[in-house]
Amino acid sequence: MYKYLSSLSNLIYPELSHSLFLNFLKLGLINKKFQNKNLTVRLWNKTFSNPLGLAAGFDKNAEVITETTNLGFGFVEVGTVTLNKQNGNAKPRVFKIPEHQAVIQRLGFNNHGISEFSKNVSNFRKKSSKSIVGINIGKNKETVDYKNDYLNLLNKCKKLADYIVVNISSPNTPGLRDIQKKDKLFSLLNTLSKANQKTLPILVKISPDISNSNLEGICEIAVNTNLIDGLILTNTTISRDSLKNKQIRNSWKISEDGGLSGPPLFNLSNEILKKTYKITRGKVPLIGVGGISSGKDAFEKISLGASLIQIYTCLIYKGPYVVFQILEELSFLLKKHGFKNINDAVGYKLK
Repeated sequence: MYKYLSSLSNLIYPELSHSLFLNFLKLGLINKKFQNKNLTVRLWNKTFSNPLGLAAGFDKNAEVITETTNLGFGFVEVGTVTLNKQNGNAKPRVFKIPEHQAVIQRLGFNNHGISEFSKNVSNFRKKSSKSIVGINIGKNKETVDYKNDYLNLLNKCKKLADYIVVNISSPNTPGLRDIQKKDKLFSLLNTLSKANQKTLPILVKISPDISNSNLEGICEIAVNTNLIDGLILTNTTISRDSLKNKQIRNSWKISEDGGLSGPPLFNLSNEILKKTYKITRGKVPLIGVGGISSGKDAFEKISLGASLIQIYTCLIYKGPYVVFQILEELSFLLKKHGFKNINDAVGYKLK
């Protein structure tokens, strides 16, 4: 049924379709969880009921934390939030590629700003203290002193979040990816660490298009300092190479600027995940995201070094029940390969 509705949604402006999806979730009709002890993860002194999380970008303004948690996720990540309200880039800015179950978007951190965002998270916390919620933070487009943005966001969020993600890898904010350079990132993280005082884990989200030198620099910071508690691999890609192997009806979409997500990102993000796990020698917790749409995909990410995983785009094409389906298949695959718990499977292909 959802595949039929998804096909119909191709006729609707994608951002309107997403808004309708959020409003559907607000009805609170779904509360479906898959329980199995072999999926339990212990990380950052927190117990995740399962490793599958909702990636940032779906719930930018923290409007549906309760409802997305009730889909069965082990954790959800809200944002990206910026210090001030931001309209984002000019429309149209979201393009569905149904032939690949993919999306190209250049939203540009559109959100209502930290004031409304923090109120929404605070209201959720009053109702639920058990759910694990990460907050993804980014700088405003016009900001020159980006350290100030990230520092203020950290201070406003650290009592609300279970972990903070420093987003420096979106391709849709000019100059943002430059912060992935070792010296710039070290300086930023050093500033944040002093303010954080180990209150909560600080993670960094990396681009799949990152250079080897920048990746090695980030990994060096992660391994040799206490400034990074985990890495999220990866954000969307500006590459279109993975779209060349299939005929696309509206081929003009491929030339649109923006980040590509969905199955075409899977192999590229896996390469970065594999490299990062090898460089860090498994000493840094990794969250694998990019192109997951099945339990098999999830198992592949974990086998390449991910302790946790996240999805977003497959929700658009497969609907909310894909969460249960992924977890059910993942639990089965762990048993099939002889793993009593998911922690035992992390990076097993690289050991």
